[in-house]
Amino acid sequence: MEYLKGNKLIKPVKSPECTCFNCLKETEVHTIEIPQMGYGSKFDGLSTKIQLCDKCYNQTNPEWWKLEIIPTVQPEELNDDLSEYKYENEIFEFIKQIPIASQELFWNRYSSGASADFKLEAQDWIDCELGILSDEKCMEYGLV
Repeated sequence: MEYLKGNKLIKPVKSPECTCFNCLKETEVHTIEIPQMGYGSKFDGLSTKIQLCDKCYNQTNPEWWKLEIIPTVQPEELNDDLSEYKYENEIFEFIKQIPIASQELFWNRYSSGASADFKLEAQDWIDCELGILSDEKCMEYGLV
């Protein structure tokens, strides 16, 4: 099923392997694989990927996609070796602003790891995010 949000049709990406997550153009893309991190990172138990065309890639900070690992700021008494990606906050802010069909790829279809074991059908994920997933579907997924 497809739904309109405003006057824009919201449906899953049909050719995810060649679609830019930012502009949704089907083209050659940079594929950035983001491995899961451990405790202390927003990518704790979550690996995924993002794909960007040349234009959209160059409109972001290319330093983000180097995925530099840095120690997590933590209270001294913890004394654990925790780490995160240097630009995690910027990456997540970027993900918040990409089209919802691309967010579905990032959070649902392309995600894996302990924090991503639960998958929804692509359209159901989008409908859930839009708050229009039927009660029956919510019950099927255990979302009630």
